[in-house]
Amino acid sequence: MNSQTQEATLHFYDGTSIEGYGLIFQKYKIKFRASLEDEPDVWDGTIVSGITFHGFEYDVEFGYVYAKNHERYPLLLEVLTEGEVTLYANVITNTDYVPSFKDDEPWRYGSTYSIVKYYVKRNEEKLATKLKGRFKKCIIEYFGECSGIIKRIDNHEFRWATMIDLVNYYNDFCTEE
Repeated sequence: MNSQTQEATLHFYDGTSIEGYGLIFQKYKIKFRASLEDEPDVWDGTIVSGITFHGFEYDVEFGYVYAKNHERYPLLLEVLTEGEVTLYANVITNTDYVPSFKDDEPWRYGSTYSIVKYYVKRNEEKLATKLKGRFKKCIIEYFGECSGIIKRIDNHEFRWATMIDLVNYYNDFCTEE
């Protein structure tokens, strides 16, 4: 798959970056080339800290993050919002296949759906925490010291679908200056 043409910036741990064209493949690797004529190089989280894709309504940033219970190699996660707590997402897209009962086409595409797994990491933490299980319980475990978040969960203002708002609220109102 050498045909990536999405404009992107590749970021390194030493603070430098290069512009070119990138593609995420095999979930946690990046193919990147400086110009469309170049052959792509394959990068992972050993030297590269992440990639930012350009050309959408807004830039889309992915960063390598080590997570609890997943410390062997870093995950490449989308950065949704940054602050004292940074929110990351791992979006997994699946397609169901259904039998077609035709001799020349034994399987056909069914429905496609996405699953979003959220990770959070405070600035001082080495490993990100995956938010899983029952919403209220996992949010209280991580953000429990913020009474405003608990109140807004009880009032149904915060839920999985408003996770970015919840983390922004925490960063704006629940952290010490």
